[in-house]
Amino acid sequence: MTRLNFTLSDALPSLPKSGMPVTIITGFLGSGKTTLLNQILQNKDNLKIAVLVNEFGDINIDEQLLISVDSDMIELDNGCICCTINDGLVNAVYRVLEREEKIDYLVIETTGLADPFPIIMTFLGTELKFLTRLDAVITVVDAAAFDAKHFDSDAALRQIRYGDMVILNKIDLATKDKINELKAFIEDTKPGFRILPSEYGRVPLPLILDIGLTQTDTYQAEISEFRRNKSNFDNHLETDGFNFVSFESDRPFEIEKFEHFLSEQLPNNIFRAKGILWFQESPARHIFQLSGSRYDLQADDWTTHPKNELVFIGRNLDKSLIKQQLNECLVKLDIHHPLSLLNFLP
Repeated sequence: MTRLNFTLSDALPSLPKSGMPVTIITGFLGSGKTTLLNQILQNKDNLKIAVLVNEFGDINIDEQLLISVDSDMIELDNGCICCTINDGLVNAVYRVLEREEKIDYLVIETTGLADPFPIIMTFLGTELKFLTRLDAVITVVDAAAFDAKHFDSDAALRQIRYGDMVILNKIDLATKDKINELKAFIEDTKPGFRILPSEYGRVPLPLILDIGLTQTDTYQAEISEFRRNKSNFDNHLETDGFNFVSFESDRPFEIEKFEHFLSEQLPNNIFRAKGILWFQESPARHIFQLSGSRYDLQADDWTTHPKNELVFIGRNLDKSLIKQQLNECLVKLDIHHPLSLLNFLP
C-alpha cells in the first residue's frame, strides 16, 4: 500500500538494454486513455518514450490534445489499427527502433473501439517479437460512466479480457456502490485482475511501466486461431454498428447555438466526442471533450489559425443530420460583405 504514496515519477524502472519494452493502453470510448498518456509524458523524467496514437475518424484530434507532439511522437496513418494487423503499425515501430537516438520505451494508445488482440499479435506473432518486449496491456475503465450497454460490443469486452491490468479511472465521479459493482464485474470477467484506482489517470509510473505482466506463452494457441480466422476480427466495427462523424469548418460557432445542439439535439447513441472549437464570442481555443452525457470545455491559446474540428463516435449515427445541425450552429456569412470575415479573427 505504501507504494501508492509515491509521486508519479518516483523510482522509475531500470529499463533493459535490448528488447524495447512496449505498453498498450486500451479502453472504451471516453475512459481517459489520452489523459493517462499525458500523465506518463509529463512524468517520464529522463526516459525517452515514443508514442503511437491512432484515431477512429479522419481528423486526428488526439495529436492536438497530447502534451508532447515533438520528436517523441510518431503518428500512424489514418485507419483503425484495431481492425487488422496492418503495415502501418509495423512500419511505425520500425521507425522508432531505427532512430539514431535510443528510445527507452514505446507506448501505444488504441482507439476506444479497439480489440487489442490484433495489436498484441503484432508484437508476439511477427518479427517484432525479437526486437521488442510486450510488457503490459493496460485497460482504462471509466468508473462513473460504466454501464452494461457499453459492453454490447465484443471489442469492449475484449479490452478487459485481454488486459493485464485495469486502471479504474474517474473514481472521484463515482459512488462507492458503483465502484464496487464495477470491480465485481471486472473480477467476474477476468478473475485475479490487478485493479488500480485513479483520478485523472494519475498512477505512479513504477506501477504501470516495466512491470512484466504480459505472459506471452499463454497467447500461442490464440495466435494460431487468429491467423486461421482473421476476418472475424477485422469486421468488429461493422458488426457492432459503430461509426463516426467528422466535422470541420473555417467559420466559428455561435455559443448559444452550439449549446442548444448539445442540450437539445445531441443523439443519445453518441458515446464519445472530442475536438477543438472556435466560438465567435471568444478569442480562445476551446478543447472539447464529451463522454456519455458529460462534456467539458477547457480554454487555451491558439497556436494555429482558428478553425473548428470535431469527431463524434457512436453507434448507427446519422451523419448527414449531425453535420446539418452543426452547420446551423455556425456564424452566418453575409456574402455581400466579405470583409466581415475579419471579425472572426481572434
